Amino acid sequence: MKETVETNDRIEFKERTSTGLRVFLFVVGLLPWFAPYELLIKPGWNGFHWLTIFFVVISLGAIVVSFGFIGGAIFGMNQTLTFNSQTRTITHAYETAVTSLREKRYAFRDVNKIEISTHDWDTGPSTYGLKITWVCFK
Repeated sequence: MKETVETNDRIEFKERTSTGLRVFLFVVGLLPWFAPYELLIKPGWNGFHWLTIFFVVISLGAIVVSFGFIGGAIFGMNQTLTFNSQTRTITHAYETAVTSLREKRYAFRDVNKIEISTHDWDTGPSTYGLKITWVCFK
C-alpha cells in the first residue's frame, strides 16, 4: 500500500507490506511443496527410473517458486521516505519482518539530482518512481 502524507514542512512517501499480505504470500509459498511430496515421496520410488529425473526437475522448480513467495513474505520491505524542509534532510526508514527499523539521514546538500521516472504499462495507467542521485564523496 502506497501513501503520501504532506504537511507544511514535510512530505512523506510510505510503502507498506501488510501483515495480511505477508501471511497470504507465506501460505501460497507452502503450496508448491505438494509437488515434491506427491511426485517423489508418496509414490515410494524403489530404484532409479528415467521418469524420476522428470519428477525431480518439476519438484525443484516448485521449490524455487515456493522460496520466492516465502522470501517475499519475510523480506518484503516497509519503507518511508521523508523530505523535511525545516531540517533540510531526507530520511529513509525501512524494515522487514525479520529486521528492525533502520534509518538513514541525508542532507539536502548531498543530493546531486532528483528525477521522476515513468513506467508505462500495457495494461494499466503509468506509474512513477523517484530517483535520487547523491553527490560522490572522494
